[in-house]
Amino acid sequence: MEQIALTARYDAAAPWWQGRIHALGYPAAYRRFFAAHPAPDPGHVADIGCGCGDMAAAFLAAGHVPRSLTIADPSHEMLDRAALRFPGPTESIAQPLEHLNPAHPFDTLLAGHLIEHCADPAQAFRQLAAHLLPGGRLYLVASRPHWCQWLIRLRWNHRWYASGRITAWAASAGLILQTLYRFPAGPPSRTSLGFIFHKPL
Repeated sequence: MEQIALTARYDAAAPWWQGRIHALGYPAAYRRFFAAHPAPDPGHVADIGCGCGDMAAAFLAAGHVPRSLTIADPSHEMLDRAALRFPGPTESIAQPLEHLNPAHPFDTLLAGHLIEHCADPAQAFRQLAAHLLPGGRLYLVASRPHWCQWLIRLRWNHRWYASGRITAWAASAGLILQTLYRFPAGPPSRTSLGFIFHKPL
């Protein structure tokens, strides 16, 4: 599915997206992930492929206080809804990762179910690494192998990867795995894995 068609599908889903994923337990799972692995000084934070902002909202709810927050997504409808959720100044960028050109790199990157939609995951990791300052962290949530992924693929045309492939792509981009996190319960435990990568100084 071409990016334009997929973006249009996400635009159409924006009015009901947040309620659906809350019902499935994803925001609560993200909060537990971030609370269990805090960033002592998150600095300048960006949520890439933010959708309706649930990763960034969970990051804040877990007690993190960024110096600035940038959200980016190709779906204008989702991005508009995400921007309404954050009280402080928030920069919004309506671009996919491959066209992202922020004004500065970041101390912390969040990326929830982004890699699965990238045509070239290895290149996507290189792009994420380029937007991350030395010493920074990437919190990534990615789809893992499970039979239910075929049902999700019918609508969203995503992919899923074993953890070894994710960590190999990250390593090729110069990112070091710090944590592999397994969600403990519910749909997130069946569909997703959490990763924390570090960019060396």
